[in-house]
Amino acid sequence: MIQSQVFYKAIIQGRLEFGTDKSYQKILALYSQRMETLYKRDLLFKAPELIFFESEKALVIERYIGTSTEKQWKSTVSMFEYCAQFAFSGTINAWLADNGKLLGHSQIEPAGEKSMVMLYLEGKKLSTQKGSEKEALSLLTEAIEKHERHSEAYEKRGYLNYHLKNYSDAIYDFKKSVHFDVMNASSHYGLARAYMIKKEFQSAIQSLEDTIKHSIALQPIYWAARRVKAECHLALKQYDKSAFEYKLFATRSFNQDDPNFKHQAKSLYNYGKVLFALGQIDAALEFFDKSLAMAKNHEDSHNAEFFMDRAMARKAAGQSDYILDLRKASELGLASATELLAEKP
Repeated sequence: MIQSQVFYKAIIQGRLEFGTDKSYQKILALYSQRMETLYKRDLLFKAPELIFFESEKALVIERYIGTSTEKQWKSTVSMFEYCAQFAFSGTINAWLADNGKLLGHSQIEPAGEKSMVMLYLEGKKLSTQKGSEKEALSLLTEAIEKHERHSEAYEKRGYLNYHLKNYSDAIYDFKKSVHFDVMNASSHYGLARAYMIKKEFQSAIQSLEDTIKHSIALQPIYWAARRVKAECHLALKQYDKSAFEYKLFATRSFNQDDPNFKHQAKSLYNYGKVLFALGQIDAALEFFDKSLAMAKNHEDSHNAEFFMDRAMARKAAGQSDYILDLRKASELGLASATELLAEKP
């Protein structure tokens, strides 16, 4: 009896740039050769002309979503890893999932001894090491000089400039990054954060929408973009739009190793503020309480503004214990809470 194959959901997105016509033609020929001799029917992309673009000298997959066996997915990842040895720049992400559960993820980047590749990889490594920022900037700049279309080098340099508070330089780098690779969700997100520093919230929202568009719900950056977009709408007092984003974020659970994990309590608090602004007092109190409970579980703490906001919501709901929150806010140094307590007969 022949055993039936098990199919999963495969999602693949990204690009690899080969820089010169010689490199491009070489990998195009090798792809076709290896497909016939090594992988045969196990590749998800059996027509090279659908993913290789001579005008860009690149392998481009805007977003593929389809069914795949585990063997097909692994063979396809293996083929792209082989292609990456000839690439100047780029990134391909491949996911394998089953009913929303992540079974496998591979991020494929160029490897090899090309100068721009080695400069980028060393610059990327140093960019995460405190005290090595200037050296990392220099290496990433050299990588860009070797290959102008290096979206990832611009991205990493953008984040370095952001953390060094060179916000105009960061915006320049992130814009260059997405110009060369519009699918670079991390650069769209970085651009949004730089715009937020400058209080340009509407521009930030557009960049966050681009982040969401070019990422998937299996990625932490997708949910970070939702959360930060809600903050931007809140800053602009666009409460309906903010509530939409916070509702999506609030119903999601995150593992401790997810960067969104530490932002849950603050987001639930902000969701409560938005609901209170919309006149949904009972719902606002529910999320204020959830926020406080989550903060205690995370050994976090809430500031005076939280207790002031919950006091106002409790007062609006006719709850006499709002005075306890006012006192807490006053104890934490909030002058307006102290003034309200003084006015109370």
